[in-house]
Amino acid sequence: MRKLIYGLILTGVILIHQTAPFAGELSKEGEDILTQALAFKGYEDAICQFNLRIAIPEIDGNEAVDLWGTLIKHAGDEPLPTILVATPYRREFLVFDALTLFPRGYNILCIDIRGTGSAEGTWMSFNEAEHKDVAFVIDKWIPKHPWSDGKVGMLGPSYMAIIQIMAAGNIEVDENGEPVHLKALFPIVPMADTYKDIVMHGGNLDLLFIPVWLLGVDLLAMMPSTLYLGGENAGMDGTWEDPDTHVIKEAGQNWLASVKQLQLNGSWFLEPENLVDNDFFDERSSMIYWPEKNSTANFGQTKTIPSKLPVFMVGGWYCIFTNGESKTYQYGLAEHDVKDKAMVIGPWYHLDGSFCLGVDGMMMFTNAVQARWFDWKIKGIEDPFMVEFPVALYIMGEDKWRAEKTWPLAESRVENEILYLSKQKAKYNYKDWFSFFNRKNDYKLTENITQKDYSKTDPVLKHRPQRNLQGMASRSMSRWFIGVPAIISQTYKYMFGKDVDDQVFYEDERLDEVGVLTFTTDPLKEDVEITGPMKLTFWAKTTFDDPLENTWLYKFLDLFFLVTNNDLDAIEDENNTVKMLTEEDDVQFVVEVNDVFPKGRAKNITSGWLRASHRPYDPDNVHETDPEYMAFDPFYDKADRNPNMINENEVYKYVVEVWPTDNVFKKGHRIRVSISASDFPHLLPIMVPCDNTILIDENHPAAFEFTSVNQDDEGVTWKWIEEEGKYDPLTNYLMNHKN
Repeated sequence: MRKLIYGLILTGVILIHQTAPFAGELSKEGEDILTQALAFKGYEDAICQFNLRIAIPEIDGNEAVDLWGTLIKHAGDEPLPTILVATPYRREFLVFDALTLFPRGYNILCIDIRGTGSAEGTWMSFNEAEHKDVAFVIDKWIPKHPWSDGKVGMLGPSYMAIIQIMAAGNIEVDENGEPVHLKALFPIVPMADTYKDIVMHGGNLDLLFIPVWLLGVDLLAMMPSTLYLGGENAGMDGTWEDPDTHVIKEAGQNWLASVKQLQLNGSWFLEPENLVDNDFFDERSSMIYWPEKNSTANFGQTKTIPSKLPVFMVGGWYCIFTNGESKTYQYGLAEHDVKDKAMVIGPWYHLDGSFCLGVDGMMMFTNAVQARWFDWKIKGIEDPFMVEFPVALYIMGEDKWRAEKTWPLAESRVENEILYLSKQKAKYNYKDWFSFFNRKNDYKLTENITQKDYSKTDPVLKHRPQRNLQGMASRSMSRWFIGVPAIISQTYKYMFGKDVDDQVFYEDERLDEVGVLTFTTDPLKEDVEITGPMKLTFWAKTTFDDPLENTWLYKFLDLFFLVTNNDLDAIEDENNTVKMLTEEDDVQFVVEVNDVFPKGRAKNITSGWLRASHRPYDPDNVHETDPEYMAFDPFYDKADRNPNMINENEVYKYVVEVWPTDNVFKKGHRIRVSISASDFPHLLPIMVPCDNTILIDENHPAAFEFTSVNQDDEGVTWKWIEEEGKYDPLTNYLMNHKN
């Protein structure tokens, strides 16, 4: 077993540092393998203490537990700052996320959070105990050691990014609001609202990412504990201590506890009470630590991310957390000084965004930009960058990086625009087969509504789940599978400079959208840039048929229950979540915004989702919108906490919020908005056939609202990033520019 663990660790080292030369030949002995693996150029003085016990006391009623950490520190007596990575994904692998910062004068510590890896306790995924555990490590455990100078930075993607923000809400600050020990964060692709960002999109259960994620966590939990390598004092400092009997017993107990809790993992998202937003999700949302508070969306939390804690954040336009990334910068860092916050949003999915693919300075293989940020913010080496323009955005369509003063963009840069859904047919494009095959459902998206539009028949969205479910032949499949299907094309594009997008299925929505309602503009007479979130407002009435037999769907869901180690018989229970969501008389409205090329290719730019029962309804008139509702308000959650079912043949007003983006629709291209009633396998489908009539008349204008961008104030509020040098423009910019 020890050799197996050594081999896995060594594989990680080699993958992360495949271009670095070894200082000598590898020994056959396990200890020597690990020592030699770190003995690269710049790593000769590395001392690795692989298993360090971190005793967490009882904090605010949370059970005391022992966590375990791996420390890679410099030899000698000089105390140095520490880069901390807190993970549920096994510290023996994730310690390498920060390893290239070691030669820059940092010690590296990676810890298993409670209930994962070798750690004691129960994993409850972002619950309050986790927030406080990590804060304790930062403020109490690290500073007490002689190798620490008391200063700490954090980095990491996804889960490791989210826990940074949550820990930051619990750290010690002095009388001036300055963090005492935690000096800088570098969260990559984090989320903000667990319910809206990942579990229930517009009230629809995520079916693709959650099982994949839980399967990954389950597989990692099955791996042997690193405690079998040695006890509390085991390390690579010249002495090796075999594991004591009590440590071996502890390792076995923790492993068994991890296996037993696998069933609990899936139940988080299968309990009927978790179909609505509630305290369970609030506690697990980093937005509870934003400076702006809300009584129902902040879990009663009064703590806040310190405004003097520097944060450099990274997001992706196709990431599963795009919405949370942009809102964390807008709201979570609202009180930060401009010199203490920065954000980069690239053309990435979640997977490649975690590596900042194509930006050499931010990839975990180099960590150069992180080092520059930490050197400035932790070590106090004066090197201001990302101050004048703290936001860097990849502008799709232009395929260039642009620096901005603010996010959202400065008011002088933007204008509010409206395009209307029409009853007129879209302009026929003889070069595009879709214009023929979807002619019946392809309507015009127009700047003006004329009386002529109203004389025609209202569009009808037909949902026939027995025949077809939209989503498979779509970017949705790739996006919500964290970008795994797109990794080859993304690698070609951003590392080798070869664009093969037009050759892959998820870059053209036409096959997926035959049979759904599409609304398309005429060819644009000039470039149109759309930025930020969008919304589609419309009125509709619905008729339902009897629910379908869900035999085939249950077979698919067997995999979900198997992955989450839940009782497969649970789907036979009349009150189970799956039955409730699939057999209700409800509608799943899916809105996509596509960039249509001259020959017809329809590239998805962004999407939005809304379950009819989760519309922002007025409690006094459920057919209308709540007067208190404001689109894109992250704190509005009334409908998600108290859904309202619709009745047949009654007209309801719907507002679908579409996730943010920044795309230039080029001259000659067309803007398309599509409406479908499924997004499978991203979302659990509704298996009730229905017809949805979209009303379009004087009293019911169907409107697509967005923000367009002008080119005013260049050099004042924005500038193109066109740095020349050894790397790509953004890498050169991030590593070399000043202010």
